[in-house]
Amino acid sequence: MFKYLSVVSSLLIFVESENRWHTSQIMLTKLYDLQNDHFNVLDNYMDLETKRLEELKNYVAAVYEWRDHIKRNKHFLHDHLDVFKIMTQMHQHFLKIDDLIKNKQSIEALKDIDEHKDLSGDHILWAHRALRRLQIFYAIFASDMSAGRSNEKLIGDRMDACECYVMAKYCLEGNDPYGVLDWAVEAYEKWESDGRPECVDPDILNYYIVSSSVYTGFDLMILINLSGSNYQDYTGKFVSYYHLIKNVLFNLEDESAMDIMNVYNNLNGDENINVFRHLCKHGASRKLTKYSKCRYQTNNLFYRILMPFKEEDINSEPLIKIYHDVLYDDEILKIKMMSLPNMNDAQFKTSADDGPVVRERSRSGQVYWMNKVDAIENFGALNTRIESFTGFSIKTAEEYQIVNYGLGGHYFPHHDTYKKGTEDLEFGNRLVTVLFYLTDVQNDGYTSFPMLNIIAPAEKGAALVWNNLHMSDGELCYETLHGACPLLKGNKWIMTVWLNEEGQHLPYNWKNK
Repeated sequence: MFKYLSVVSSLLIFVESENRWHTSQIMLTKLYDLQNDHFNVLDNYMDLETKRLEELKNYVAAVYEWRDHIKRNKHFLHDHLDVFKIMTQMHQHFLKIDDLIKNKQSIEALKDIDEHKDLSGDHILWAHRALRRLQIFYAIFASDMSAGRSNEKLIGDRMDACECYVMAKYCLEGNDPYGVLDWAVEAYEKWESDGRPECVDPDILNYYIVSSSVYTGFDLMILINLSGSNYQDYTGKFVSYYHLIKNVLFNLEDESAMDIMNVYNNLNGDENINVFRHLCKHGASRKLTKYSKCRYQTNNLFYRILMPFKEEDINSEPLIKIYHDVLYDDEILKIKMMSLPNMNDAQFKTSADDGPVVRERSRSGQVYWMNKVDAIENFGALNTRIESFTGFSIKTAEEYQIVNYGLGGHYFPHHDTYKKGTEDLEFGNRLVTVLFYLTDVQNDGYTSFPMLNIIAPAEKGAALVWNNLHMSDGELCYETLHGACPLLKGNKWIMTVWLNEEGQHLPYNWKNK
């Protein structure tokens, strides 16, 4: 059952290009389409082969019949002209049979498969790395992940002994001894319960456990006495001490296995990251105060009396609100259709000038920036709607940014403001963020504000709006630190537009800050 691993081929990695696979669900769709293309090519090949073999069979049968006729008439050997004719026919028969055997037409059909986009085993390797990162981020035991659950939520199909064994193998190749031991133990238990399938080599599994025990400092050898040659002799002891293995290895608050997650190295020990992870895993029960309300809002626009905005308060300072049902299904479909052919890995410029463009290490997803001409031509009504519920001008706003996060897709906590020297501040800093959700992601895919202990669920058609700067002086609202939780299950699409300081009615002059 490689459904789980093949599905999470979309999770994937957010480090160097040779060690990653796209998290975007779009890329999984493209991989799936590529596989279908391969199947179509193979179907065509098999049809041609079937036709060829049938033709070969019929032709050989005719040749045999001709041969039998010749054998019954041996007088032809005395007639040189007849011999020449027969030899010529035999030569033609051999050429025809040779042509049918080589089957150039079938071979040409196979060339339709793009050799540069093959469905290689690397995808399983990339999927493993993604699963392992998710496992560590959410502190999921191998026993839970292999059961397809996390924190009482279903995240996939059950993994069998063979797949757990593969996970242990890739952990070993990735110098991740804690992962080796965790998945080797799980592989062993499932190997026993699944009837000891041949895909698991007990001697190699023995090696995984012994070697990882040495590296982790957990002397499993003493506990289960790995001196015998028969791996089944210590089954009882293995099961008995399994809880000790968990207790020793999986104190994940200490991040014992962070060595395989380079992207986390600079984040370890940051309290906001710990809160971010907690919110992503457990969510938060937000307490409404007398200042937190839900209302129908017209913003004093007469044409909104019949279609008021559904406004929900999330936080008062800094101001965070949700506007429900402000993006319509036909707009969402159009946004996706315009974005699909143009999505690329999330990137950023290292300087405001001509610095190199590099892949983002803090975000894992695919991005498309819609140019303003397309936005105006196709979404003029949406632009007006944004101005209506925010109260700010969109004339100096940035281009729409569309992002697709697949399984494991994420964005670590950050502020939506420019860093000096890295962006063009022609229109000032990002005053307001408007984040549209283009899909529902049930019980997952939160936008998390760790400094405020707030999460916002992904709700299709809703807009999450917050102020990045204090309206009084334009200084950064540090509490707006936010991130996108890694997806364990689902497909998340968002669209973001940032309203800049230029062109807004503000009590301060941002150009003189």
